[in-house]
Amino acid sequence: MKKIFLSIAFMTIAIISQAQKANIQSVINYLKTNEIAEAKKLIDETVLSESTANNAKAWLLKAVIYQAIGTPKDLMPQLIFMLNEKPYALELAVANTLQATTPNANKIALEAYQKSFSIDPKYSKEEIFPLLQTMLGINFNNAITEMNDNKYEAAYKSFGNVVELSKLDAGKIYAGTGMDTIFANAKLYQGNCAYQLGQVDNAIPLFEEVSKSPYINSADLYVMLADIYEGKKNDAKWQENMKLGKSKFPNDKRLVNSEINYYSNSGKSEELIAKLKEGIALEPKKTDLYIILGQTYYNMANPNKGDKPANAKDLEQNALAQYNKVIELEPNNYFGQFYIGLLYFNQAKTVTDEMNKADDKKYEAMKPVRDGLLAKCVPFLEKAKTSIEAEQINDSNKDTYKQVLSGLLQTYNITGKSEKANAIKALIK
Repeated sequence: MKKIFLSIAFMTIAIISQAQKANIQSVINYLKTNEIAEAKKLIDETVLSESTANNAKAWLLKAVIYQAIGTPKDLMPQLIFMLNEKPYALELAVANTLQATTPNANKIALEAYQKSFSIDPKYSKEEIFPLLQTMLGINFNNAITEMNDNKYEAAYKSFGNVVELSKLDAGKIYAGTGMDTIFANAKLYQGNCAYQLGQVDNAIPLFEEVSKSPYINSADLYVMLADIYEGKKNDAKWQENMKLGKSKFPNDKRLVNSEINYYSNSGKSEELIAKLKEGIALEPKKTDLYIILGQTYYNMANPNKGDKPANAKDLEQNALAQYNKVIELEPNNYFGQFYIGLLYFNQAKTVTDEMNKADDKKYEAMKPVRDGLLAKCVPFLEKAKTSIEAEQINDSNKDTYKQVLSGLLQTYNITGKSEKANAIKALIK
């Protein structure tokens, strides 16, 4: 009786197994006649069955069905695929009617492909690759459109689908297909979306991986990484990234600007000067660089703490040379005019401070020096004033305008030009 019982149990299992395999054939028959709703319902049941849960073909069929549901009919009328060397064509207009009840169709299709590959890596590349290529193209193009429309969160997910697809069978299915560049770009763009969303910890591993890829040739990668590492105050990684970026793109202006900002924010004046000169060599007509270089020289000559350096006068002359270059390139540049006026004004203030400590005789001897510096200062402040007024006062120039007026008011008061001083007071009010 025991043997008979075992035999009956074996027969029961065999019958169930055959029934589930029959279900797989029924799914295929539904697909032949484009009865996609019925095929979907049956395949969902089949992959949950104990006897076919590990059937690679069942999961492959699920992937194809869900891919058809998620592929817009506007892109192509049919999803054509091969199965057991036989062609099938799923009408996407029919499949798309199930989108409302299957909002995550593409994600489910991807997961089904992954499951099928994990069960049986022995697949027909001729059958599978065209399906994956279609899915990759749709996800990649959708992601590009979303990114260009600043829909970074949606684009991040779409690029993520491409990255996940690239991992199928450890990428072996794509060997020799030229897809490596697309996959590398998907990681770069996904990292960019994370960066734009402020999710820098998600961006870093993507950027780090792409930086080692031979398929990517983009300075954007190193510019974004520089910004991330500077924000994290990770000097070692910033230096490492910048060295690699500059080795590949030695003349990229954005990388030079990143270095300028980095050394400016870190207070490393000597390094900043070197990078500013490098930037000027690349963009000799960019006045902003001369202004920053002038300010750097001036700040070195006049530190907030401690005594002035021995070469303070030389540093101020270097600053003056940069500001003069600004107004040579742009005569109406009010920053250049203002900083020259400010330099002479501050020199006059230094003399005034010494005068106030001196006796009468020394005071009178120093007075012409101070007045001479103020005489140099006034034309530049007046020019800065008229340049700002010509531009019209707005939020971007208002603070500079106030400083210009304050400098003129003090200068006119010191030199006894009361009428001009009163006019400036009226403007300040």
